Amino acid sequence: MAHLASVTPIATAKTIGAVRKGLPVAALATMAELLEVDRAELLRVLGVSRRTMQRKQVLTKRLSPAVSDRLSRIDRIYNQAVEVFGDGAKASLWLKRSSRALANQAPLRLLDTDAGTQRVERELRQIQYGFVF
Repeated sequence: MAHLASVTPIATAKTIGAVRKGLPVAALATMAELLEVDRAELLRVLGVSRRTMQRKQVLTKRLSPAVSDRLSRIDRIYNQAVEVFGDGAKASLWLKRSSRALANQAPLRLLDTDAGTQRVERELRQIQYGFVF
């Protein structure tokens, strides 16, 4: 299963274009599967109602650029967590568990905002490198 992003500049440029165009609705199911969460939970993090998503599936088959950007951000954090923990299942588990370092919130629940995402990124770097930024 390919992730939404990659580290190469060419892949990054392709990702930017895909996000601007709107990722396929199927990317949502792929991410829910990777995170081992139900679709409703992922929609909540993305700030999208189920009804809106149903319309998107029928009409455009693409997510809006804004939702695609948020999904791409979640994918980036998931990939960072996989790098830190060495395993997709461990990364998924960490993202869903409450963390004292994150005010007893699950990291996944913080990914609905850029500020929350930055905090989760800092926590992952701290785990990986063992020091406070």
